[in-house]
Amino acid sequence: MDQDANSHPKRLMRWPEVERLTGISRATLTNMAARGDFPRPVQVSTHITAFLSHEVFEWLEELENRRVNYSPKRFNRAGVKS
Repeated sequence: MDQDANSHPKRLMRWPEVERLTGISRATLTNMAARGDFPRPVQVSTHITAFLSHEVFEWLEELENRRVNYSPKRFNRAGVKS
């Protein structure tokens, strides 16, 4: 991402927004948060949980350091791996 995580205003983000932003389902985010791999939501009121936006954006920023290195597979003309 181009912006620094600190440049985002601190606000609450509800589940649907976090799901759209990350492209990850609520069930997976819940499991990730339980393992410590994603920020845990905060209890805003009896029936409302939300995420602190700056924590979500910081998590997204950290993903840039976890890129997967793919090596191209080489194939000959017959489609057989060489």
